[in-house]
Amino acid sequence: MAVINSRFFAQRPYILAFAILLILVLWMASGLMQAQEIPPVRDKLAAPVAKVKVQRFNAEPVNDSVELYGRTEPDRITTLKAEVSGQIEQVLAKRGARVSKGQIIAKIAINDLEHQLERAKAQLVQRQLEFDGNKRLNKDGYQGEVQLSQAKAELVSVKAEIKRLEIALANTTIRAPFDGILNTRYVEQGDYVQTGDDIAMIADLDPLIVRAHVTEQQIAQVSVGQSANIRFLTNQNRQGQIRYIASLADESTNTFKLEVAISNADYQLKSGISGEVEIIFEQVPAIKVSPALLALDEVGNVGIKSVQDDHVVFTGIDIVKSESDGIWLTGLGEQADIIVLGQGFVRAGDQVEAVTDSDNQQ
Repeated sequence: MAVINSRFFAQRPYILAFAILLILVLWMASGLMQAQEIPPVRDKLAAPVAKVKVQRFNAEPVNDSVELYGRTEPDRITTLKAEVSGQIEQVLAKRGARVSKGQIIAKIAINDLEHQLERAKAQLVQRQLEFDGNKRLNKDGYQGEVQLSQAKAELVSVKAEIKRLEIALANTTIRAPFDGILNTRYVEQGDYVQTGDDIAMIADLDPLIVRAHVTEQQIAQVSVGQSANIRFLTNQNRQGQIRYIASLADESTNTFKLEVAISNADYQLKSGISGEVEIIFEQVPAIKVSPALLALDEVGNVGIKSVQDDHVVFTGIDIVKSESDGIWLTGLGEQADIIVLGQGFVRAGDQVEAVTDSDNQQ
């Protein structure tokens, strides 16, 4: 019988192939049914809540201010120049000395200027007589308008020459145009100067000006007349007032020039001293923290991470002032639970477990 079955299937191999195919189909179908019967397991593992250490900070009233880098410079500075040519006859002021307005600095030899002036004055008398005579003759009809005009021109010319000589004589004496310090003297007795040569440089140091620059963010907060505290690198402190704010920004730095005037009647402060200029605005509530607590958000803004209702909150801040042991920040309100440990591992919006020092002790 087995031989007959073998021959039967050997002569008809398609029946065997069909039987094997049927068995495979039934096996695969049974697997799909089992897969449908077994529900997928999608249990999510609950992520652990991060722990962060927080500390409560309370705000205190602090003077809102802007701190700038400044440098002193004279209120006025001028270089006296020779207005006539000649030899320096006298030098009457020392370098570094305080001078008063109108004080003689040096004298240039007058040479023959006085004699020229005497001659011009004598010519004036003659030209005046000639003009008066021509005027009477013209009135009586014995002199024409041309002769009268020529006499008048000669009279005016000699008057102008007298004025020129008087000015030249006055310019032989070099005087200080204002109170100040004779910082530099370029001539000595016996030197020969020509018109335009430097004689001396005088600087007015009272008031002394502190020049600084404010940014476009700060320019709206400052105004002329505001008080400013200056701390010089020489450990001297002074108070002054803003007297000038530029209306146009510097093209290279995009900052605005600002000038603070401070009293310097004793001339103790010098020009060219560096210092910090603090412009005080008003009192604002601020929290003092260590700079190490500052953090960045996803777009690079500087702020502080705190915890509110068990969630991380990122708050952008504004630095009011900085001190050696910390910085004062506004924008955090009257009170804030600031993350002091673990802030680098959490982001704004994350749920956290806030831990304080008192919690650790318990």
